[in-house]
Amino acid sequence: MAYIDAIYAHAFNLLVEFGPSRLYKLGQYFGSFEQAFEANEIQLIKSGIEPEIAKKFLQFRISINLSKEEEDLRKENIWLLTYKDKNYPKLLLEIPKLPPLLYVKGKLDDSEEACLAVVGTRKISNYGRTVTPQLIEPLIKSGLIIVSGMAYGVDEMVHELSVQNGKRTIAVLGGGLDNKSIYPKNHQLLADKILQANGALISEYPIGIPNLRHHFVTRNRIISGLSLGTLVIECDLDSGSLITAKHALEQNRTVFAVPGPIYSEVSKGPNNLIKMGARLVTEANDILEDLNLQKLEAEEEAQDLFGDTPEESAVIKILSREPISINEIIKQSGLNTGQATSALTFLEMKGKIRNLGGQQYILSR
Repeated sequence: MAYIDAIYAHAFNLLVEFGPSRLYKLGQYFGSFEQAFEANEIQLIKSGIEPEIAKKFLQFRISINLSKEEEDLRKENIWLLTYKDKNYPKLLLEIPKLPPLLYVKGKLDDSEEACLAVVGTRKISNYGRTVTPQLIEPLIKSGLIIVSGMAYGVDEMVHELSVQNGKRTIAVLGGGLDNKSIYPKNHQLLADKILQANGALISEYPIGIPNLRHHFVTRNRIISGLSLGTLVIECDLDSGSLITAKHALEQNRTVFAVPGPIYSEVSKGPNNLIKMGARLVTEANDILEDLNLQKLEAEEEAQDLFGDTPEESAVIKILSREPISINEIIKQSGLNTGQATSALTFLEMKGKIRNLGGQQYILSR
């Protein structure tokens, strides 16, 4: 039975010993993964594979059922992509330790699409919730594809912003793409929404592999590697987001950072990156200009000065792009609790304001 070459790469990848470096050696030496799969011990050793690993693979090869492997992948709607395929992302070909094999769910057929990595803290602050949409929505509308890791916080927010605007987004995971391995579990719905918006889930790990801590470190090179640049919004000094930024620098890609309050723990990461030479970002055009992409025209203020009722107008006059609590809104507007809550609910439904959580509100634009 004839198989696509990628299934043979997958066979090697089922053994933990065959990481990206050894898999790449095989692809380069043999010309195809099928030839590598059929090789004997001496040939494998000549390709650069250590004798004990070559011997272990030959023992494993006897038991592997390629038909079953293909069927298991098909049932999970996962397809395979090797670095030799024409639709393999071109920017990934340029990075050190490129992933020779990718597992993909969804759409990934344009090897030259313009992507931007966006990463940050899992514990996003109200400041982060305010600036993220203001920066990301214009970039999405400009045509940039947002790449992130589908974690809580910043990752989750930028993926959600993409799908809410009807745009594709790419999530790079640190484990298998099968439903049982998706991490975090609470983001299965988000994963489904990404796929429904013609986006993609990507991993270099086969079905059933859990999201182990050290996997996140290695997958970050793919997030930055797919992208023209990496934007760090909020993170502390021990964050994995800084590892992504480090990968971006090693890959000769631009690192962007959003400045934040100097006393905030989650602003220490991007503030430090700026001190080290990262591009300071206060608006979407800072990124587009640096990447030589079409800058956005300055938008006229779209926010109505008045609501549809006196109560809504009273609330709008108080709100700005700085978060304000519902208690302060009630105090300044003179409305009672019921009137203020009703006005806020209807203004949010109309898209004029944004609820940041914790009863904090801002103008949406």
